Amino acid sequence: MKVSVAMATYNGANYIEEQLDSILMQTRAVDEVIICDDCSKDQTVTIVKEYINNHQLQNHWSIEVNTENIGYGSNFVQAIMKTTGDIIFFCDQDDIWAEDRVDIMTTLMEENKHILMLGSEFEPYICSEDAPSIPSWELARLKGNNELEHLKLKEKNMFIGCEGCSMCIRKNFFCQILPYWYKGWAHDEFVWKMSLCMDGAYVYHGITLKRRLHSSNVTMHKMRDLNKRVIFLEDLLRSHEVMMQFAKDLKMNKEAIGIINRNIISVKLRIELLRDKKYFNTLKLCIWYFNCYHSQKSIPVELYMSLKG
Repeated sequence: MKVSVAMATYNGANYIEEQLDSILMQTRAVDEVIICDDCSKDQTVTIVKEYINNHQLQNHWSIEVNTENIGYGSNFVQAIMKTTGDIIFFCDQDDIWAEDRVDIMTTLMEENKHILMLGSEFEPYICSEDAPSIPSWELARLKGNNELEHLKLKEKNMFIGCEGCSMCIRKNFFCQILPYWYKGWAHDEFVWKMSLCMDGAYVYHGITLKRRLHSSNVTMHKMRDLNKRVIFLEDLLRSHEVMMQFAKDLKMNKEAIGIINRNIISVKLRIELLRDKKYFNTLKLCIWYFNCYHSQKSIPVELYMSLKG
């Protein structure tokens, strides 16, 4: 199988060379590295170009700079679209891959044809005092037993259950689901939800990379601002609704449709609580929709935010 790496970069000069080294030194070499830069203002592009030239990788490594800044999610999808491999590894600009990451995960994909999306565990790598912490719900998913877990479409799995930087996918799966993607939808949440619908979501419970934690991490900052929280929930609602359409197009069973619908209702109630001060929604959420959360701590937090706002 041909293996591609899709990387989205933006102002990653501080750490990107170490990540490129870890890709180059894989025990199973990748066939292609596609990098899309979202108009970096630092030396990211220069560093990557010099790296490619110095290691004579021009035939199968490339970097392309966007004409305008299009945002994290769209930039990643653009990079994925440009790949030509059978298996595509998602790659952040600041992590460090274990030397056998590609070998382990590609072998699992080759041996298990039902896998459409495969995530893994990671080792937190703290690089600054103000680095965000890993949420407790995410740490609870880490088992470290090197087992392969098949994740079913259940309420506990509706929210993305592994880091996007740990994922790889099949290109033919991505091509099938691409018509459902919309501008700005995070690539990792997109493939997570679509693979759940197609019964192809798996996680390998072994560490395959160091996840670098620092003050500039894009996706790990808490949303204690009411307006930001509402925007997040509106985005979540839209992704749930597209997932519902995909599930209906696949003619999924009533149980699966019901799970997605419950999550849609719960997010609508949360938005009404925060935006429209419908405090009674908290009671509904506690009684009927408490399992539609990453963390049940969000229920009192959002009530407090609504009262304070």
